[in-house]
Amino acid sequence: MRKIWITALLLSATPVTAWAQQAQSVDDDHAPATDDALASAATDIVVTASGQRQRLIDVPASVSVITAEQLAVRPVRDLTDILDRSEGVTLNRAGNQRTIQIRGLPSNYTLFLIDGKRVNAGNAAFRGNNFDSNWVPVEAITRVEVVRGPLSSLYGTDAIGGVVNVITKPVGDAWHGTLAADSTVQQDHASGNYDKLGGYVSGPLLPGTLGIKLYGGHNVREADAPTRNAAGATLAGFDRVEETFADGTLVWTPDRRNSVSLNYGYNRLLHGDTPLTRRSAALTYEGTFDWGHGQLRAYGNRIRNLAGNVSGRVQPNRASDGQVDGRLTVPVAALRQTFTAGGEYRDQALYDPAHLTGMPGVPGGSMRPSTRVGQWALFGEDEIRIVDRLRLTLGDRYDRHEHFGGRHSPRAYLVWHPVDRVTLKGGWARAFRAPTLLQNAPNWGSVSCGSATAGCYIIGSTALQPETSTSYEASARFDGTGMSAGVTLFRNELRNQISIVNRTRDPQLARAYPNFVGILPDGRPIFRYENLARVRTQGVESSLRADVTRRLEVTANYSYLDAVNRSSDPALPVAYTPAHSANLSANWQAGNAFGWFATANYVGRQYLNVSPNPRYTVTRDGYATVDTSVSYRFPRLTLRAGLLNLFDVRQDRLTSIDYNEDGRRAFVSAAARF
Repeated sequence: MRKIWITALLLSATPVTAWAQQAQSVDDDHAPATDDALASAATDIVVTASGQRQRLIDVPASVSVITAEQLAVRPVRDLTDILDRSEGVTLNRAGNQRTIQIRGLPSNYTLFLIDGKRVNAGNAAFRGNNFDSNWVPVEAITRVEVVRGPLSSLYGTDAIGGVVNVITKPVGDAWHGTLAADSTVQQDHASGNYDKLGGYVSGPLLPGTLGIKLYGGHNVREADAPTRNAAGATLAGFDRVEETFADGTLVWTPDRRNSVSLNYGYNRLLHGDTPLTRRSAALTYEGTFDWGHGQLRAYGNRIRNLAGNVSGRVQPNRASDGQVDGRLTVPVAALRQTFTAGGEYRDQALYDPAHLTGMPGVPGGSMRPSTRVGQWALFGEDEIRIVDRLRLTLGDRYDRHEHFGGRHSPRAYLVWHPVDRVTLKGGWARAFRAPTLLQNAPNWGSVSCGSATAGCYIIGSTALQPETSTSYEASARFDGTGMSAGVTLFRNELRNQISIVNRTRDPQLARAYPNFVGILPDGRPIFRYENLARVRTQGVESSLRADVTRRLEVTANYSYLDAVNRSSDPALPVAYTPAHSANLSANWQAGNAFGWFATANYVGRQYLNVSPNPRYTVTRDGYATVDTSVSYRFPRLTLRAGLLNLFDVRQDRLTSIDYNEDGRRAFVSAAARF
């Protein structure tokens, strides 16, 4: 093992050069009239948080941008490995499933997008879904945009907590590509090693008219060995995860103003005993006109869960999600405004013969093993340039849901540059989240309470109401030469959160629960989903970037989060929401070839299980981990090596709801470019 550490310290690689798309300058009509110093201080172009392309300092939202260079400096099994290094983002790792939380809200409140297209495996994997962050290999990503806070005014029901948009590399004017391989070896042989192989290629088929981009990959993370807790109970380790990706896009550009793209993708993930496959297709038209810009597209996903959602049983299902949407953005210089208007239609369907046939043993249950729901929406946004340095964005979206009627999601946001290099922002938004296809289906049901035969049974409910939220935020940002810093205050009130926490396997105790339905013929109590929780999250997010020298860059962020479930008296904390989290990174380029990178991550004290009875409350103290790597870049090859969790800070699970933090491990990687 000593040879592994020596090799890791001696081998080297530069932060891998990515074929990142260079954002074009914003049109003069869209840019604020600020001086060159301010304009050059924040040149990142953001496409997710408004109806138009905007510079990061002008966008009406709190946004973090993760670049391809940041993704490349250390091994990334999936996006959760890098997303939790952003301010305002933490991980929920119940039962060793890693899912992201934005401002304390679980992952099912975050909308995942790939190139602006929705991805959601929740209907097929309803017992916890950590698949949505796994669909794209790192080698194909040019950047990831993370919107912290609700964006339902543009994206609707799933964006009540935030949006993560994975933006893949564009089709190039010349052929180029990357082939990369990573291998990570655990010092503790009981923990699983992992390996990655990924590639990306792009180029013209007919120069200036037809181009193609292809990416794919194969990743394996071996399972951990079982462990024993302090009481001597055996606990399972992290499941084996195997991922395979393949995706291709044809882009036809008959002229400089119009483009048509056709995309098809296939993904297969095997997480423990649960294999999921996803097939996706999309057809997109984009056009630039004398009066504005437009987009029209149709896309869909079909996800098959070949094992089902109950351990030890094979109960396959399949879910589909199709959408047609379009938008127009029109700047009107005479009115100093930019208008965006659009609409969409979405259809979701699920075929699940194991869970959509009514309650077992109960006469009169529905025998139709499928369900579906449709909804349409219209949205609009108006950016008003009040004066050169002050913009007001007003937006609203009207969603018409098949089961819940119409809902509005308005927002208002101010962006002000009072002086050069300083940006002040503030906004208010209302958002809603409809019950999922399963939660609202009266003929859907599943086993629960820890047993498939002697526990309890949960069912959907037509009495559910959509969840709603009201949020506020205010921020200040400074962008100077070689340094930028920002701080954001936020508060979010979530009402009518849908819950199934009220349940028990005891038939006598069950009758006192407000969502108790009845008793199955085999004696198990039945409970329905209910609107219960009122959750408040508030806190502070801060970030800093500084060029200490011409070759040394340091970045840091710190987040304070106060997440409280106010449904009971007294109020209870929310699990997996550490009050304090922080990250510190240093990137040093000694020359054109050699580089060094180090990062430290702190996760504060958190609750792993919360109960009104203190006997069942589980907490974990705060801890910090450090990663470091070195790199060397040849003309066509980049080599990297390093140590993750350098000081071997172990966090082994004590209960089945807990999680493991991998100990010290070494990695080596190589990336060839052409």
